[in-house]
Amino acid sequence: MKKIYKVLSSVALAGIIGTMSITPLTSSVSAAKADVSTTVSKKSEANQTKKAPAASIKKAEQTLKKLTKKEYKLDKSNYIDGLGWDFNVKGTPSSQILIDAKGNIKSGYIEENEITTFFEKNKISHTEESLANEDASKEDIAAAEEVFSKLGLPVGELAKITLQHKGGHDILEFMYTDGDFGTWINVDQATHKVVGFNARELADDLYGKGQEALDEYNKKMKALTPRQLQDSGVPQAELLLGLDLNGHMLEKKAFPSDVVIFTKEGEPTVEGNYNSDGTFFNMQIVYN
Repeated sequence: MKKIYKVLSSVALAGIIGTMSITPLTSSVSAAKADVSTTVSKKSEANQTKKAPAASIKKAEQTLKKLTKKEYKLDKSNYIDGLGWDFNVKGTPSSQILIDAKGNIKSGYIEENEITTFFEKNKISHTEESLANEDASKEDIAAAEEVFSKLGLPVGELAKITLQHKGGHDILEFMYTDGDFGTWINVDQATHKVVGFNARELADDLYGKGQEALDEYNKKMKALTPRQLQDSGVPQAELLLGLDLNGHMLEKKAFPSDVVIFTKEGEPTVEGNYNSDGTFFNMQIVYN
């Protein structure tokens, strides 16, 4: 997938990637954000006329009202096979809400008044707003640039800074453009420490690839063992985030197929995405 990365925060991108199975995809991008509702598999394109149950729509709208204290109406849905329905939110400049047949909000966002609210599993996961480059401290910029330099990527231009409010933390997300892809570095505003990175240049590029390439990708991903991923992830976490993941339990998710979670009692939970070589292109401290 190309070009799309230049207009999304890493969290918005993760939400899109998280709803995708590894099949040929079609995508479109709105002026400000990706229109996730059009990011569907070929199979689901044939089912776009399938209507969401009225009761499910009403329940999702009631959940939004409870969470935001404001009434929203879901509009213009697309059916995504095996996932549910992608809706726009009427009257908002940019939005996407994915619901299932029971009316549960699986993921999505609503952008209004220059603030974007993100939803996950019937809850608000966090909010974010854009900042001017000069609003970030020298310490935060230096921390982000140091980690970017360690990724071994072409020199990128700082294109955007986003302030995210999540789990009681204020996180600055620095977005760098490099070629057709983007790289995001997250810095805790209070400690000036890097708490996450997302380097899409290091991910497998499956855009436009045929079924043979996709099958080979899935084969490699399935063959990677938790031990191999631990051996890869631990030094990356130390180098890029300053975290010691030795002794953490590693859970390899079945879907999406590139997700692992590192956990240890009394230590931060870390979630990561890896490529078919076992290298992590995304790693984040999880804030609940």
